[in-house]
Amino acid sequence: MSECTDIYTIAAQRLTEYMKGKNIRKTPERFEILRIVCQTPGIFSIDELHEIMEQKAKFQVSRVTLFNTMKLLEDAKLIIKHTLARAAHYECCINPHPLVCMVCQKCGMVRKLESSKIENWLSEQKCKQFIITQPVLYFHGLCRSCMVKSSIKKRSRVKSEK
Repeated sequence: MSECTDIYTIAAQRLTEYMKGKNIRKTPERFEILRIVCQTPGIFSIDELHEIMEQKAKFQVSRVTLFNTMKLLEDAKLIIKHTLARAAHYECCINPHPLVCMVCQKCGMVRKLESSKIENWLSEQKCKQFIITQPVLYFHGLCRSCMVKSSIKKRSRVKSEK
C-alpha cells in the first residue's frame, strides 16, 4: 500500500470517529475532499484545492462546500490552517510535527524550510500553563523572484530619472 493510501485510511477512520461523536452526517463529498487533501503535498490554498478537485475528483464541489469541509477537517485535527498575509492555507497533518515556513510578503508564496536544527529546537520548547500541540514558525520576507523583480523596477526607475 502507498503512503498516500495509508494516510488516507488513517484520516478517514479519524474523520468517521469524529463525525460519529459529533453526530455529523457522513457524505461522499467530504471523504473525496479528504482523499484529495491527503494526496496534496505541502501547503495549499482553497483556490489550489478547488482547481485540483476540478481535475481529479469524482465530485464537483462548490467553494462553500470546500470551506465548510476544511473547517470540519481542522476541527477533527486532520489539517493545519495557516493564516497568512493574503489568505488561509492548509496542510494535511495526521501526525503533528514542528514546522518552519517561509512566506513571501509580495507574492504570497509559502514554502516549507527543511531545517532539523530549528525543528528540534521547536519541539523542545516548553511553556508553563500552556501545551504546544503544533509548533509552527513563520519567516516573512521576499522570495528570490520578487527580489529580482523589485531590483529590476528600481534600476528602471533610476534610469528614467536620469
